[in-house]
Amino acid sequence: MPFYEAMYLVHPSVDDERAAEIIARYNQVVENAGGVIEHSGKWDRRRLAYPINKVQEATYVLMYFRADPQVPAELDRLFRISDEVIRHLIIRHDKPHLVLTVPPAEEVPEEAPQEAAEAGDQEEVAQEAAAEAVESPQTEPAPEQKGDEEIAAEDEETASTEQEQA
Repeated sequence: MPFYEAMYLVHPSVDDERAAEIIARYNQVVENAGGVIEHSGKWDRRRLAYPINKVQEATYVLMYFRADPQVPAELDRLFRISDEVIRHLIIRHDKPHLVLTVPPAEEVPEEAPQEAAEAGDQEEVAQEAAAEAVESPQTEPAPEQKGDEEIAAEDEETASTEQEQA
């Protein structure tokens, strides 16, 4: 049986309890047709990259399954007629691959944001060091690279020169 990946977006007006029922219903469609669900789960409610039918956010659901080729066609038909699913995509993979999932927000340890901030600080320091190594002390930096203080000093020099000439 071929391996498939289906992602669908559930309308934001649907509450979490009803979303769980929708997920179970589509999983049941695959299983009733003789397919095997490898993984199925709700990701999260996220803002869409662009509005779909004036909807700004939706609940993302991802499902990996093995089934005969007519099962994705039936899922596609059901997704199209459902008012609760605003967008869907079903992809057939030639080879099964490692199924990666997004962990729920509650499972992320609290140290992670601090570690990310520290990693960001280290990255900034490395970028500054690289920038200093690249710049030559004899060359003048481009105007967009000059700091506010340098620009202000040049403006003062220009103003004083103009006053002397007048």
